[in-house]
Amino acid sequence: MTILTNVELVMLTGGLRQGAAQIRWIEREMGIKAPRKVDGHPMITWEQVNGKPAERRRTEPRWKNAL
Repeated sequence: MTILTNVELVMLTGGLRQGAAQIRWIEREMGIKAPRKVDGHPMITWEQVNGKPAERRRTEPRWKNAL
């Protein structure tokens, strides 16, 4: 799993450079709740970015009933 660099985050978010703004963009546009790195920027992987939108925006838990 490869974590995006700060330069890649700027390109992904359309030029946003501030970590808080990048986190808001990622949550709003991609539906990913990203944790913060030590420097305040979001910590997401390329697997999350390239994942299927249905997997990223899942709102209900996938519980199974015990038999």
